[in-house]
Amino acid sequence: MEEETKDQDQTEAPVEAPKGPKTLKKESTPAEQSTEKVESDKVLSKAYKIEFPDGTSRDMTPDELYEHYQKIGPEFNRKSQELAEYKRQQSETEARNKRTAEESVSKSTLLENVDPSVRDAIVQIVSPVIQEALGQRDKAEEAKRVNEREMKRLDDLEKKYPGKFNKLEILRKMQDPANEIYDPEVLYRTLHWDDYLDEQITAAMKGKSGGTTTESTSTEAPKKPGETTPAKSFSEATKRAMSRI
Repeated sequence: MEEETKDQDQTEAPVEAPKGPKTLKKESTPAEQSTEKVESDKVLSKAYKIEFPDGTSRDMTPDELYEHYQKIGPEFNRKSQELAEYKRQQSETEARNKRTAEESVSKSTLLENVDPSVRDAIVQIVSPVIQEALGQRDKAEEAKRVNEREMKRLDDLEKKYPGKFNKLEILRKMQDPANEIYDPEVLYRTLHWDDYLDEQITAAMKGKSGGTTTESTSTEAPKKPGETTPAKSFSEATKRAMSRI
């Protein structure tokens, strides 16, 4: 019994694993922190050469680049939506013209007594030609509508500048290969800037002296036209002109 009691008293205590040295996390020294900050500042201030769609380029920091795209984001989305809508309409027009061409050819009296297999082959051959003709007709009608809007715009400008705005002069100038201004009113003001400036000053003087209300009585001289980015196509010029009607 005594031996058993001794054996129980002599129960071995659990052996602990040897503890190694603690791993200390190295903290950056003030000099290293300063170096890291300088490197970070260099990244933020570094300029990147950005190429724009109009062919121009500009050095921009990340902050400037972010601010730039924040501004153009809504305009980009609007343009994307317009492009998507244009493609959708174009696709629908092409599908409609394809159906019209196939139906027109297949219903032709010339094919009434023709063997069905031969008739189908003729439809496949002739339909693309008819479809192309329909597409050209649509373009001609759209061009006609654009020209009518442009002529109305010119007529309105003749009324706005009676005896001064010459429609033929503006049309000839717009067709000049060296011309870069496609808004007829801006072009008129550019060609006759002195006259336009005199008109604005005279109108302002009448408003101030006679008490007559004019469209603009501001004493600030109007800005000379042509200083903004000119339209790069006749279509763009037309849209700008129509937005003023």
